[in-house]
Amino acid sequence: MKAQERHHLKQNEFAIQTAKALEIAKQNRDRLIIGVIAIVAIIVIGGGYLLWQKRTNDQASGMLGTAMAVAQSPIVPAPTVPGAKQAPGTYPTEQARNEAAVQAFQQVAATYPSTQSGIAAKYHEASNLLSMGKTAEAEQAFRDVSGRGGAIYGPMAKLGLASALVAQAKYDDGIKTLTELSAERDGTLPVDGVLMELGRVYVKAGKKQEARATFKRVVDEFPQSPLVSAARQQMTLIE
Repeated sequence: MKAQERHHLKQNEFAIQTAKALEIAKQNRDRLIIGVIAIVAIIVIGGGYLLWQKRTNDQASGMLGTAMAVAQSPIVPAPTVPGAKQAPGTYPTEQARNEAAVQAFQQVAATYPSTQSGIAAKYHEASNLLSMGKTAEAEQAFRDVSGRGGAIYGPMAKLGLASALVAQAKYDDGIKTLTELSAERDGTLPVDGVLMELGRVYVKAGKKQEARATFKRVVDEFPQSPLVSAARQQMTLIE
């Protein structure tokens, strides 16, 4: 075949393929347009969601910071001069400050429940309730956080839950919670510290043998722990 003929054949083949491609594009033009619109919509919606999420997190973080400031406000005795008012940002008693802090944390947790700041607020709410002696309310708040607190607030909430349970003399439940925590070797809480707390709860529950065995675990399993001396001392106190 001559070179000129081969050239014409290639040109014809290219023209045929181009025509087919144009025809397919024409037939699927609506689909292509819809596809492009869908992609653009996804990008716009996704970007909008990210902006909304950032704004929400920023607002929740700021609100949590305000609540934390309340919880750390100074205690200043109420003024005795007639007509004088309490200085702004201060509270006359620890009880009054705790009550204000609980309300502030509750507001954050209720407004932004699914954010990290909302979860942190719920944890601090539970801690303040526990310090106020409202152990049943603290128990419920700690349970809420322990179920959704992630790697940080989850274990901390379980530890707080154990304290709330023990404060209500629910020793078996507290022991169960601490035993589960002590099994989390890769968790955020130091196991030797959890075992020390578990040993103390055993003592309160009158389970001396279990308490001694738990303190001994601290000595045997964590010989470099700064808690070893305290564990040994606790063992000597158990009759």
